[in-house]
Amino acid sequence: MKKRSKWPALLVIFILSLVICGYVYIAYQAVKPADDIICDGVFIETIELSGMTQQQAETAVEQYVSDKVNRTLVVDVNGKRVMASLADLGYACEENDYILQALRVGKDSNPFANYATIRDAKTNHIVYDLAFQYSDKKISKFIKKECSKECVKAKDSKIKMENGVLTYTKARDGVAIDAKRTLSNIKQAMKEQEAEEIIEASAEIITQKPAVTEELASRCKDKIGTFQTTFNAANVSRSRNLANAARLINGSVIQPGKTFSVHDTISPLTEDNGYYAAPSYNNGKVEDSIGGGVCQVSTTLYNAILRAELEIVERSPHSMVVTYVEPSMDAAIAGDYKDFKFKNNTEVPVYIESGTRSGMIFFHVYGEETRKSSRKISFESETIETMQPGPDKIIYDKTKPANYMKVTQEAHTGYKAVLWKIVKMDGKTKKTKVNSSTYQAVPRYVTKGTQKVTPKPTAKPTPKPSAAPKATPKVKSTPQPTPVPAATPAPAAEPAQ
Repeated sequence: MKKRSKWPALLVIFILSLVICGYVYIAYQAVKPADDIICDGVFIETIELSGMTQQQAETAVEQYVSDKVNRTLVVDVNGKRVMASLADLGYACEENDYILQALRVGKDSNPFANYATIRDAKTNHIVYDLAFQYSDKKISKFIKKECSKECVKAKDSKIKMENGVLTYTKARDGVAIDAKRTLSNIKQAMKEQEAEEIIEASAEIITQKPAVTEELASRCKDKIGTFQTTFNAANVSRSRNLANAARLINGSVIQPGKTFSVHDTISPLTEDNGYYAAPSYNNGKVEDSIGGGVCQVSTTLYNAILRAELEIVERSPHSMVVTYVEPSMDAAIAGDYKDFKFKNNTEVPVYIESGTRSGMIFFHVYGEETRKSSRKISFESETIETMQPGPDKIIYDKTKPANYMKVTQEAHTGYKAVLWKIVKMDGKTKKTKVNSSTYQAVPRYVTKGTQKVTPKPTAKPTPKPSAAPKATPKVKSTPQPTPVPAATPAPAAEPAQ
């Protein structure tokens, strides 16, 4: 039996292939979109891009994204609605090249694959999903600045002095936002309500208790420390400075664990803040400065705080001794490098009352008295060393006459001193060093004149002519010796004073 030839079969297959290829080619050419047109069945999210150009697709997608990011978020805060645009919260579409990909659908392979892709897209659709992102930082800022406005802050009990009696206002609970949990709620709502035009979420509310209850405030009822110093009321500018600084401190309340700063409380030392130019210490000199004298305020408060036995955080001595307290009992303030600070190291608030009257400045410190009535405290200043001011510091002024002399600053004796705290209780005495202080010795400053005074010559009177002058007989002249001027003795040095 003869074997059949394979060629007829191969020929048939070849012809059929040609027919199929021709059919596919013709069919593909019929459905193939133009190079700048997107084929049917391609979507970005819910936007159908069929038959669109790149520009048309970009316009459609931009409008869709704009509508998406400009939706409104509504947050319920304790029954009140707070709104914001998602765009303001950093909600935005991530960058992508989906439109370029859509343009290549059915065009970037062979005709068979392209034709299959086009038919599949038309039937099953090709969908590109956009990715949106938001800013946790901006949402948190919205919660803090906008949502928190609808919360009611807790109200502490206030301590006031009315007609010499301490009074206490009522405290009140408040509500606050749990920012972390509220952020989580908003993000979850944005995810679950992605298709909604208005996204609704709820803030997490927590009860906020007052830091100072009326019960705690009312425990501040005892005068635990007091001190006063005197000043010259005739020095008006300095007296006003003391009164102004005392006014700024009066009524201060220091909560448990908090630190009080005199500098921060009475600053700035400016005319706008009620101060005047008055004498103050400056590098060993006494000079006028705005706010001069306020160191007496900090010094008086320092001594009241010592007697209240609160914690001293910062204290500095003056450069020279002062007259209103003994050495080591002072507390200077200067610029931002010298300050008096103390800490309320008790369990209850501390209230400060201060003022001036009749040449006296006073401070009363109120708190809770927990010390035994038998405990007695006192303070003693001890001078360890005395330094003499030395000879006068003379400044010569050529604009003043030689006999001019003026003392511009008196001498100050220098000291090294120690302040002791003495506690007597139950028959026992304990002595503790509080601080050590050094004060400069400063000489007296004297200004002397050096200007020489030259006397003006006196003009001789001109004799009146006689009616008939007589001839004067000629007298033989006798030579006279030339007078020698006497030497002027040098001025003797003036003794130091």
